Amino acid sequence: MNNIIGRSFPPNTVEPGSGRRYRIAFFTVDWNYELVENTLHGLLQYTVDHPNVQICVFDCFGKDQGNDKDRSEYSVFQLPDLSRFDGLLIQSNQIVLRDAWEKVEAKILETGIPAVSIGCELKGCSLVYFDNIRAQYDMAEHIVLEHGARHIVYLTGNMNNSTEGRDRLAGFQAACRDNGIPDENIEVIHCTWRTTDGVDVARRWISEGRPLPDAFVCANDEMALGLMETLQENGIRVPRDVLVCGFDNLSSAELSSPRLSTVHTDHSKLDYYAADVLLNIIRGEEKRSKIPFGYDLICSESCGCHNAPRRGVIRDLYFQQTRFLRSFYVQQDKMAEDLFEAADLPDLMRIFSRSHAIFGCDNVYLCINEYYYDNYDKSMWPNYAECFDTTMVLVNDNGNGREEVLRFPTSDLLPESMMKTEPFLIFYPLHYNTYSIGYIVLNGICAAAKHNLHESILNFLEIAIENVRKKSLLHNLNDTLDDLYVHDALTGLYNRFGLSRCGQQRYDDLLASEGSVQVLFIDMDDMKYINDHFGHESGDASLKVSARILQRICSENAFIMRYGGDEFIIIDSGKNRSLGAEIIAAADEYNRASGMPFGLSLSVGAVRTDASERLPLDDCIKAADSLMYQNKQKKKAAAEGQPLWINRNLPKS
Repeated sequence: MNNIIGRSFPPNTVEPGSGRRYRIAFFTVDWNYELVENTLHGLLQYTVDHPNVQICVFDCFGKDQGNDKDRSEYSVFQLPDLSRFDGLLIQSNQIVLRDAWEKVEAKILETGIPAVSIGCELKGCSLVYFDNIRAQYDMAEHIVLEHGARHIVYLTGNMNNSTEGRDRLAGFQAACRDNGIPDENIEVIHCTWRTTDGVDVARRWISEGRPLPDAFVCANDEMALGLMETLQENGIRVPRDVLVCGFDNLSSAELSSPRLSTVHTDHSKLDYYAADVLLNIIRGEEKRSKIPFGYDLICSESCGCHNAPRRGVIRDLYFQQTRFLRSFYVQQDKMAEDLFEAADLPDLMRIFSRSHAIFGCDNVYLCINEYYYDNYDKSMWPNYAECFDTTMVLVNDNGNGREEVLRFPTSDLLPESMMKTEPFLIFYPLHYNTYSIGYIVLNGICAAAKHNLHESILNFLEIAIENVRKKSLLHNLNDTLDDLYVHDALTGLYNRFGLSRCGQQRYDDLLASEGSVQVLFIDMDDMKYINDHFGHESGDASLKVSARILQRICSENAFIMRYGGDEFIIIDSGKNRSLGAEIIAAADEYNRASGMPFGLSLSVGAVRTDASERLPLDDCIKAADSLMYQNKQKKKAAAEGQPLWINRNLPKS
């Protein structure tokens, strides 16, 4: 067994009073949540012990599938501008997707940033590691020498995407070889680190009726726990019938029954140590390219040893977990209730800025892509909508109890006033399917991370945001359809449906507020002749021009509608008694400037009523129509047989 390096945290190595602030980025992937949660506590402690060091964690929940969800998760590594950081830490043993690994490696080589990889070798990085080969060797040798195992099955990690998996297999094989275990007594089953791998191996073994080996040795605790639980469910006793051991010493390994034998490394101290190594590299004080860290074997009940946990520890952990979960689900219900009341995205962001207690952090910042915030319709988004926008939107309390909407460059990560006050920040991507929503920033470690519930919170938040977007889009579409329902497509004026919905209301409002109202009925003269001899496009153009004239001459709040093919109705204030004459004069003015071979000729009938008389709207429309017809006949008589469509304002040849 190796000695443990870094049992206590190293002393503060930053120059006291130097005034220099170091900014470090940390890349990790949260598929093994207990390991990452321990890691984050080490880095948080580092910022406490080193006041002029800021650590920005870029974390996600990517797996090794390489599907759309994975690509969206790993996009968080593209978020930081590494030229604005002094150094980079990478928890490389957590990055299990090869494509993501290669992109991170290329980014390091391109920028030349001082970098430390934790666990696995990366080009351009120094390496802080614990010896996976030796640790797995020691565990396998213990099974052979102390417990007499001669027939052993080994469950590997992911061999394609992880040097850690390959190293642990090499350590196991070396221990078997050095201790005289023949190849025919060894079976290697290739797996992918998942609990379900162990479950599947156990079920397949039992269904095939194969004799049990002396021991199952697993490359991590997740597989070992899945295997052990499934064996026990089928009446196979551990360790009496078969030995089982894992690797990583998760808390679930400590609480399992029997207690799982495993390999322990204090990841919080490992990453604290790695941060110190990086700082020394930045300052030119560390020249080593590979720096080792220690480990312990936990030889306990599942391999036949008897290093069982104290009952009091289990009781305390159970009590803490039960109490936390009770509080968590209450907070989750409250968060759901609050967010689903949001009317739109700005409202959701305002609610969230006041309702994020479930994260257990002092400050939580919800940053939304500008294109997502400004446009609910995906067809309006840019081609790069699967990536972060260049500008982010954040709703923040301005300190006076009021929220303000802030827009800032994505390269800043947060507005400067917030960024400079936070020594420790964790960034998680937010996305729905393949397109990016933005990201969320925590200024501490989410309390739910210990139980892997923070992923559930973020998934829920993503769904809530997307639901609000879709609800707002549907509301906007309904408004558009409603607007089309009451408006004429050609002129943009109200139509007959608009008259019943808005015209009557405007009529009643004017009588109530001003005491009088006038209704005008307008008809375009000789419209059929214009359509027949100059074409329907000319007729449509005349209708549009007439509509613009009416909108320009009437008051701003007048109700104007296209009543029929070439007829219009106006409901406006009764104060302007010359409104009809002004409309006819505006048409004449247009004819003088248009140069068209035909002119606009409008016949107008106007009826005015007041609050004391209060004629019904329908009666006013009928009376105005009758007056319009009388005025049209007078115009025709005055024209002495000439058609009304002739533009008499054209210069004579």
